[in-house]
Amino acid sequence: MKLNNSVPIGSDNLLARMAPEIAATFSPAQIQALQAALTPRRHAINIRLSVPLGITRVYLVLLAGTEGRSESRRRHEAAQHPLWTPINLLVIASTMGLGIFALLAMLQITNADLPAVFNPKAAPAGIPFKADRTSCEESGRTWQEGDCLDFGHDPTF
Repeated sequence: MKLNNSVPIGSDNLLARMAPEIAATFSPAQIQALQAALTPRRHAINIRLSVPLGITRVYLVLLAGTEGRSESRRRHEAAQHPLWTPINLLVIASTMGLGIFALLAMLQITNADLPAVFNPKAAPAGIPFKADRTSCEESGRTWQEGDCLDFGHDPTF
């Protein structure tokens, strides 16, 4: 629990902030339950981001770790916070769409002929020792207007 941007409150600190006559009414079992409830959890994955979104910011939290909640608590929380709400579906679909778009963009970049993209002035090289169409095309080159052309050559050659 946090109050006014202060440090997290443990059970001892919480009892110290209460009126002494109220703090004295807690049994040892209640104090132990307070300690268990107020102990900060350590998650294996704990990502917290503040993401700018237009004129506002969105707080994004991703926590993951071993499950320590009871079955009844999980059922209760699932009923209170259902996964399949319209906004959750929108976020899931958007995330999947952006992931697919990024994957397709990476595939497009890896399949592109980058020297041709970044150096459009490179011209094909004529191969003089390939005098006929068959031998030219068998070597993976292009036969065009009576010449054997190599479009995949290094322009600095």
